[in-house]
Amino acid sequence: MLRRFLHNTAISAVAYGVAGVLGLLAVGVIARSYGLTVLGLIVIVRAFLPSGFLALVDLGVSEVTTQAVARGRIGDWPVASEKVSLLTVIAGVAGTASGIALWVAAAPLAAIFKVAPDQIEIFITILRATALVLPVTFLGLVVEGALKGFEEYGWLRLTEVGGNLLYVASVYIAVWRDVPFEWVAYSYLAMIVAKYLVLAVVIYLMARVTPLRFSRWHTESRQDVFHRCWLMFNNRLAGSFQMTLVPLAIGALYSPAEVGTYDLITRLPRFLKAVMSPLYSAILPVSTRIEDDTRRLQILGRNGLVLPAAIVIPVLVVIGLFSDEILTVWVGAQHADQWPWLALSLCVPAVTVTLGAGQATLMVKSDFFRLNNRYLYLQVLAQYVLTALTIAWFRERAFILGWAVSYVVFAPLVAQQMLSFMNLPGSLFWEQVGRQMLVAVILAAAAAAYRMYSSTEGLVGLVVVGGVGCIGAWILSITLILSRRDRAMFGQFARAISHRQ
Repeated sequence: MLRRFLHNTAISAVAYGVAGVLGLLAVGVIARSYGLTVLGLIVIVRAFLPSGFLALVDLGVSEVTTQAVARGRIGDWPVASEKVSLLTVIAGVAGTASGIALWVAAAPLAAIFKVAPDQIEIFITILRATALVLPVTFLGLVVEGALKGFEEYGWLRLTEVGGNLLYVASVYIAVWRDVPFEWVAYSYLAMIVAKYLVLAVVIYLMARVTPLRFSRWHTESRQDVFHRCWLMFNNRLAGSFQMTLVPLAIGALYSPAEVGTYDLITRLPRFLKAVMSPLYSAILPVSTRIEDDTRRLQILGRNGLVLPAAIVIPVLVVIGLFSDEILTVWVGAQHADQWPWLALSLCVPAVTVTLGAGQATLMVKSDFFRLNNRYLYLQVLAQYVLTALTIAWFRERAFILGWAVSYVVFAPLVAQQMLSFMNLPGSLFWEQVGRQMLVAVILAAAAAAYRMYSSTEGLVGLVVVGGVGCIGAWILSITLILSRRDRAMFGQFARAISHRQ
């Protein structure tokens, strides 16, 4: 089980990393070639996909499908078939209803987001094209969830990387041929449809050799699905206010140009957060199978708290220390003055990598899920209070301030509850925070000393300095953050990956 989990995690992390880097390249090209206003328009349109604002109404069908299929694989296929059938209907209805609503609301939305008169017709057309795609994207969530339940991540990640590669190529071609920006939006929608069509064929072939079939659902299955979907809806509601509604709020308050600025600053932290998400999706089927095994949950929870953070957070510190140079190389010197906001927003992936694995492990426990949702609502409330208090001074950047600070403030509360549910000591979290802070101080001192005698210019210089910084950060992490037991666990992971079946 360990080897399969690590294999799936490695596949997912590499694939998401490649896809994310491709996405970052696309954003840089769009910002340089079409401007922040066009980038803002594209961001607003994509907010009306299940990956954006409409995640609010997907009811967590992907995650619930993953749990159902994972349980089916341990011998409960009839119930899994009932739940997957019901989830498919839910996804189809939600996608169709969302598409109709978006088609009807396209023109009013152009007025709400203050789209320029010469871009209104194009904006409406793109929104309506998005509306036509929505039923496919919602049903695609069920397909993705089923493949995760089967723990078959190869096709998922292959289509993710392949689709992003084709999309980035289309962006470069559009810039090279100087075509209107709407073709960039259309190519993204075409990539999504093609990806889900391929995955639909894959899951059909995979499910055909199992007892998983469409069937009528009984009352018990329906009640369990609705209960889990309700919990996921509450989680999605808070998450939508936390992140995906923000570009829409900025667009309504200001204009697409401010949306573009916000997206530019938060794109890298969101990319880093997304790269870590495959770890959590790979944990879910594993935690489903060991739900009642306290000792194995503790092992999974403790290692999930310590090991990913030891790898990722020192690198985040290096990125923050060189955020000025990163923005200069990525999108141009005219945006380099945004570096403090980029550095601040890196707190979000730092908290996520520390707590995300444990939260995913405990997702199968309804009591923890409800408590975690309450904390999430309070965190969102704190985020918007801080945003409201500072918006007069910082405009769209106030949303970044509230977002980052709320994560930091609520991290200890979530960590204490998470460790309590796993019967682990609460001091474990603070011990790791102290060690991470020590590494961060040493890295900051080293960066300051480097800047006294040298400077970083161009992509090659940034790659060299950043690479050396990351190697140094990992050496410090191995020395100061990881205990002897943790280092031994890394060795076990390496042997599990390399062991031949």
